[in-house]
Amino acid sequence: MAIIVGVLALQGGFAEHVSMLEKTAAQLVETGVTTTVVSIMAIRTPKELARCNALVIPGGESTTMALIASRSGLLEPLRNFVRCVQAFLFGKKPNGFDRL
Repeated sequence: MAIIVGVLALQGGFAEHVSMLEKTAAQLVETGVTTTVVSIMAIRTPKELARCNALVIPGGESTTMALIASRSGLLEPLRNFVRCVQAFLFGKKPNGFDRL
């Protein structure tokens, strides 16, 4: 079984996230922690998102990311991904906000 981990690639430093996740996935196999193939892909479209088992959303300017996601047709699919897949969300609270 293969696992696809997507990295939301709408703006900012997503390439660094992709690179680090690829290295980590390779190390997990090399060290025998897992035999599961983990593929990392940059996510820019709803079609790409639909292939994911997990999603990393890099930090950035949330207003800009929401605008880009909306314009690219990704906003509702992202919301559905979290609801339907029952995904876990981890993050750091932005300054001035009590909730994610």
